[in-house]
Amino acid sequence: MITISRLPLIESAEQFYAAGMILLVDALFVGDTPRNMRELIKTRYGGFIYNKQTYIPITLTGTPESLLANAGKPIHFKFDRGFENYYAFDGNLEAAIWHKKLYDITTYMGLQEIVFEREEAFITERYLENHREFPQSTESLLTPVNKATTIGTKALTGFKPVRKR
Repeated sequence: MITISRLPLIESAEQFYAAGMILLVDALFVGDTPRNMRELIKTRYGGFIYNKQTYIPITLTGTPESLLANAGKPIHFKFDRGFENYYAFDGNLEAAIWHKKLYDITTYMGLQEIVFEREEAFITERYLENHREFPQSTESLLTPVNKATTIGTKALTGFKPVRKR
């Protein structure tokens, strides 16, 4: 059994591309389910309850190239009694590194089956309780200035236009 909280965290794009095998970890919101459905998801799918809402941990493994190649492709999770949801990695590598979702599991390459320990407290703390929005940088050289300049935009008063004779 592999403990996710003890795996080396990927903290830069260089580490991401240098890794032989990547683990992407996240928490998927299942929905506001009735109590009996929550218990079923907990036992059958490894889910957990946070603030009376049901989540399951997502663990995707693969090479850096396969993770980026499958970016944007949704994975369909279908549960009993009509509950379903989709998860897709959006391909934003900077955001995934910032949210601490990527781990290097190169040492486990070649294993037939990779099994992770249930770490509800770790996943809840890292991906739900302490979740912050990724800061989007809106400044760029191509972004227009928000404040309009005043030079050349106001009409001059007291002057007459020059006429050709």
